[in-house]
Amino acid sequence: MSKRKCKFSNKLEVKYPAFTIGRNEYEAKCCICDSYVSVANKGSSDLTAHIETTKHKKRLIESSTSRKVSDFLINKNLTGSLKIWASEGALSFHTVKHHNSYKSMDCTPALIRQMCDDSDIAKKLSCARTKTEAIIDHVLSPHSIDVVISALSNVPYLSICTDGSNHGSTKMFPVLVQYFEASNGIQVKLLDLKNTPNEKSETISELLIQTLNKYKLGDKCIAFVGDNTNTNFGGINRKEGCNIFTNLKNNLNQELVGIGCPAHILHNSIHHGVDQLDNIDIDSIVLKIFNYFSIYTVRTEKLKEFCDFVNINYRNLLYHSKTRWLSLFPAINRILQMYPSLKSFFLSEKQPPKAIKSFFENDFSEIYLWFIHSLMYIFHKKMELIEAEKNSIIEVTYILDTIMNILQERYDAKFIPLKVKELLTILRNNGQDTACEKFLEDVLRVYASSLEYLKKWSHTLSDFKVHLLVLVITCVARVVQGLQHSSVVEFQHRG
Repeated sequence: MSKRKCKFSNKLEVKYPAFTIGRNEYEAKCCICDSYVSVANKGSSDLTAHIETTKHKKRLIESSTSRKVSDFLINKNLTGSLKIWASEGALSFHTVKHHNSYKSMDCTPALIRQMCDDSDIAKKLSCARTKTEAIIDHVLSPHSIDVVISALSNVPYLSICTDGSNHGSTKMFPVLVQYFEASNGIQVKLLDLKNTPNEKSETISELLIQTLNKYKLGDKCIAFVGDNTNTNFGGINRKEGCNIFTNLKNNLNQELVGIGCPAHILHNSIHHGVDQLDNIDIDSIVLKIFNYFSIYTVRTEKLKEFCDFVNINYRNLLYHSKTRWLSLFPAINRILQMYPSLKSFFLSEKQPPKAIKSFFENDFSEIYLWFIHSLMYIFHKKMELIEAEKNSIIEVTYILDTIMNILQERYDAKFIPLKVKELLTILRNNGQDTACEKFLEDVLRVYASSLEYLKKWSHTLSDFKVHLLVLVITCVARVVQGLQHSSVVEFQHRG
């Protein structure tokens, strides 16, 4: 009589979860080794023997350290897939918005999974640098362009602007458009970003023209905005020739408004005026004082001792870059805050830089700093207004006109700041009347030079002064709206 064969029963399947039913009831399939094991002779002993084999143990280790292909695929029918995609898109957008490196995304999703281990969405985030770049290049970027083009379809007019930015040896030129929407006001949008082999006017003009033609915006372009360079406008008189402004007008076959950078104009006008001073080079002094302490711990600690001696709080000196329009005023302000300690420090040094030593030995050095500080305050505040995100050319024209009026009033009144008057009085009492009169002549020359430069370079915006009434109407409307709101709030409060 033959022996009865063993079968792979439900009890065995529960006891050995790595196995499932094979090709027939007398064998089992090992899910780890992807092989079939006969249980006909010894039943569970056959399965135990297979588990003890070297092949099975090796495959078991491999399976524990690797993931299934299905783990990398997202089922479109899964509930919450859209939320996962939205989360990955939001992370990618956050990376672009804050100028983060793509490398940071190699660990950010993993960190989120660790921190939010109770979230089903966080557990399924997989958005490293490669996927982040793909989302930005192929999803967010085309979508943002579509949004801008859709908005521009309802806009009758727009202005185009660009400026070079060198990233190493790569010359990058962003193309921006500015337009007005009735619902959202002034809008500034990035339309394109291209690398160019050079910075010639023909190359930049071709880039702008290609962008306008690509999105069919040539008929709507009425203005070109750029720096006040010869490449952009051909000089202060906007001469016809080999420049971007002329090339755009000829190619579009229509008149354009050329608008130079007002921040450049303000920056250059204050520097042009201060350069007329005989006894001080403010840029050089500020930079030399900063560089003298910037990387030298011993000098800085010694300066702190001088600050303690004259009862002044030590503050870090600020760097000034000649290409950063808003850095000069804070740098001068910081030097004035520590002036007594700085003067004592440099005059006690054995071999300080001659330029700095001569500056602090001059009885008028602090007076010049206070005067420039007073003048720079005006330009600094106005440049902050001009650099606001959403400014109209009418508002810019009004700001420039305001500064010209202030300079003219100061020149006519021979205005001297109060602190400067106090210091001049002390010097006059010490018998330095001639030097004080020379300083007053320098002050008037600074006012006159700054005003002359500002008038000369802002004359191209004079045509917009006829629209200043719009600002008056806008201000009145805002005041009326504010009064109405206050009345409603007061009525509700009383009610």
